[in-house]
Amino acid sequence: MPTKSKPRSRRAKRTAPPRPVVKTPVAAAEGESPNLGACLRRLRFERRLSIADVSVATGIAKSTLSRVENDQLSLTYAKLLQLCRGLQIDLAELFSHDRSADAPSPTGRRTHTPPGAGHHVLVGKLEYNYVCTELAGKKMTPMLGRIVARSLEEANGLWTHDGEEFTYVVSGRLQLHTEFYEPLIVEKGGSVYFDSTMGHAYVSIGDEPLEILCVASTPDPLRGTAEAAAHHGAQAAAPAPAAQGRRLKSRSSKS
Repeated sequence: MPTKSKPRSRRAKRTAPPRPVVKTPVAAAEGESPNLGACLRRLRFERRLSIADVSVATGIAKSTLSRVENDQLSLTYAKLLQLCRGLQIDLAELFSHDRSADAPSPTGRRTHTPPGAGHHVLVGKLEYNYVCTELAGKKMTPMLGRIVARSLEEANGLWTHDGEEFTYVVSGRLQLHTEFYEPLIVEKGGSVYFDSTMGHAYVSIGDEPLEILCVASTPDPLRGTAEAAAHHGAQAAAPAPAAQGRRLKSRSSKS
C-alpha cells in the first residue's frame, strides 16, 4: 500500500536588512530659488548643527524650526532677524544657494531680480517676496508685499523693529496703523516713510488687492538684512528677546 510522502519544509528566505535612509538637503533646480526650509536645512548641514543647536543659538523653539524645514511654517521678518543674529549671518547668506554671491566686492556692487523671482514668504494673511537677496551686508532690505488682512486683528496687531521704513502702494488702498498717529489711508501711487521703532501695521481697505513695495533700513548692516518687518504677520514660536522686534497692543493715538 502506497504511503503518503511528507511535505518538504520550506526554508524561509533570508532578506538583507533595510539600509538606513540618510536625508540630505535637496538642491534647488537650476534657476529656481530654494525656499526657507531648504535654505535653513542646507545651512545646518554645512555647519554640522542639529535643530537643538540652532534653537539654543537663536532662541527659536525646536518645534518651530522643524516645521520651517518641513515647509509647514514660514517665519516673519522679525523671526528671520532672530535666526540670522543667532547664527551670525545675514539674509543674503541664509537665502543664497551660490556661496560666491556672498563675497564682498571691492568696488561697486549690483544685483538683479527678474519678474516673478525672489524669495516668497507667506505668513497668515501677509505675503512678502524678498528681492535682491544675493548681496550680503546691505543697508536696505527691499520686498514686495501682498496684504490680505482686512483689519488690525487680522494683521496681528502693531509690530515694531529697529530702523526706518518706506512703503509705496502699487495697487489697492492701504490703511497704515501706527502707535502715535491716527490710521493713515494711502492710495495707489502714494507712499509713506516712518520710524519703524513705532508700532505699525498694514491693512487692506480697497476693492483691489493691496500690493506694496516696502524698503526697510537699519543702522547695522547685519541687523538690516533681516529685521524690518516684525509686523509681517505673527507665528507660533518662542517669544523673541525684547530687542528683536516686539508686538504692541492694538491701539492708535492722536499725534
